[in-house]
Amino acid sequence: MSNIIVFFQLLNYMSIESVPVSSFMTKNIKTETEDQNIQAVCRIMNESNIGSVIVVKASDGSSSSKPIGIITERDVVRIVGLLEPYLLQKPIGELMSKPLITLSPNHSIKDAIQTMQINNIRRILIVDKGNIEGIITNKDIFKAIMSNQISINDLVSNNALTGQSGVIFDQYREYLFSDNFLQRR
Repeated sequence: MSNIIVFFQLLNYMSIESVPVSSFMTKNIKTETEDQNIQAVCRIMNESNIGSVIVVKASDGSSSSKPIGIITERDVVRIVGLLEPYLLQKPIGELMSKPLITLSPNHSIKDAIQTMQINNIRRILIVDKGNIEGIITNKDIFKAIMSNQISINDLVSNNALTGQSGVIFDQYREYLFSDNFLQRR
């Protein structure tokens, strides 16, 4: 009987090549216009408990906002670490990470992992025809793995990832064995 259970559990695993990023992306994206300062971005990050804000073109009267960059926690640390007070008042359009790296909703989780590794980033904006659809982060991918919707074996076998597959596996292992994760169990 236990072999049948294991078989059905294996059927639930999906290949990272067949799972679209839209299945696990966060859809509630926080944005700020390029003319705001870093304090406005930090306020949004703090109030929303998030690690990044998408920078959009200052409004031209249209209802849709074109994403042009991203401000992440790393960017904030870099800016504050420079100890240059004038940077705190500078428009975020001059401080943001660019070019903005994006994927479409139908790209796979594998595409997202490879893009993150190649570009040394932790999050990717999901855009469809110029419109913001969501964002996928390394934590979203870990959640997919933890919910058994993506096979961990698929991540580490058959060279599923670019030459740095050990990096994502190490991050996954670190997350899996962290105190926060173990306390939730």
